[in-house]
Amino acid sequence: MNQAFAQAAPRQMHTGDTGYALLLEAASAPLHARLGDGVSLQVERLDRLGNWAFVLGTMRAAGGGRVDYQGTPFAEAAAQGGMSDVYVALLRREPDADGANQAAAAAPAAAAARDQAGDGDDDAGFPAGSWTVLDYAIGPGDVVWLDWPQEHAAPRALFGF
Repeated sequence: MNQAFAQAAPRQMHTGDTGYALLLEAASAPLHARLGDGVSLQVERLDRLGNWAFVLGTMRAAGGGRVDYQGTPFAEAAAQGGMSDVYVALLRREPDADGANQAAAAAPAAAAARDQAGDGDDDAGFPAGSWTVLDYAIGPGDVVWLDWPQEHAAPRALFGF
């Protein structure tokens, strides 16, 4: 099989897995920044493929109910029925000081090919480095992440399509 077209399956992460809490904290940062710490995320999917992670979940208010958007930048859209309970985020591990990550930064096409193939640190455990949210959506009315693989050169398999 031509390695340029190989795609690995993402690894589903679950509560208690090494790195799960770290990824969830990073993925939830934009949500908390926009809606406050009283909003939590009920994770439906937290998948990782190499240096990429995708989070899909349902936003919940402190008591477990629906989020009250009153007093937020989303109040008008929510009042018109334009907000869902969905939250999604795309994350990428940022290069750190080690040689492999410097090589990836210097040769992005080769690094992208390794990401698409799922090559990387999955067998070695959870990779070191910092995770950055590249894109997110709070309460989208449609599947806004359909374009993320092309926009961010992210592996399509990460999104389940």
